[in-house]
Amino acid sequence: MTRLKNIFVSTTFAEDKSKVSDVLSLCNRENIYNIELGSNHTYEKNFKKIIRQYDFRFIVHNYFPVPKKSFVVNIASLNKRIRNLSLQHVRRAINFCREINSKLYTFHPGFVVDPVTIGRDKKNYDFIWKNKSSNKNYKPAFKNMLSSLKKIVNFAKGKKVRVAIETEGSFKKKNLLLMQKPSEYDELFKYFSPNDLGINLNIGHLNLAANAFNFSKLALVEKLKPYISALELSHNDGLEDQHLPLKKNEWYWKMINDPDFSKIYKILEFRNTNIKKIKKVFKFFKNGRQ
Repeated sequence: MTRLKNIFVSTTFAEDKSKVSDVLSLCNRENIYNIELGSNHTYEKNFKKIIRQYDFRFIVHNYFPVPKKSFVVNIASLNKRIRNLSLQHVRRAINFCREINSKLYTFHPGFVVDPVTIGRDKKNYDFIWKNKSSNKNYKPAFKNMLSSLKKIVNFAKGKKVRVAIETEGSFKKKNLLLMQKPSEYDELFKYFSPNDLGINLNIGHLNLAANAFNFSKLALVEKLKPYISALELSHNDGLEDQHLPLKKNEWYWKMINDPDFSKIYKILEFRNTNIKKIKKVFKFFKNGRQ
């Protein structure tokens, strides 16, 4: 398979807790060369050595490189220890990007309440919480997020790595996430320019958030457009974060085919998906949908 310019496959297509070394070996056999290193893998020693075996183009997402001791990254956490651990991980990931020549690191904006883990029921890849959110948690969490972002942006500039925050969305747990509503981006953009911070527009999350908060998806895309560095692509039913392969004749193709997005990264972030289904989506792009 030839390299499709700026179309990347996230390693999240593999089963949870898979070894990234096995996934990259599979991608190599299947001639898939543009890779997003995803967040669902088990820890392995010397990730750099594994990555450098392959002449791939890499970008890095959130929880990669997977830490030896598992935890949920939350740069907005009200728990100072978790927030500091999260910032340490992000700095480590940015350093890793520089070492493997990744041009982009994408990460989540954080949560109003710390999750205990991510969902694993293969229908919904939302996070799992023990504690419910209260209104009093939102403002301090948002403030912590902004403070953490300033530190991350300054660190990334020094390393010459582009960083992009991912758009969030949940229909059933909408009060537990940050960066879902248009008003939140109005506030974010008071502090950061497009040169400082990019947006990783997750279209699955966008679909969920628009349903939860009743706003226009495409209107928000226009608002975010100067900041968008990547599109994180998957399909869902608007109720669950299913991370399914893209389908024909859906609302998102108009956005994906927007000429303004012709040069940005388009990342296929499917979950528990086989190579055959990924290659079927490749054909959509090859047949002129891009």
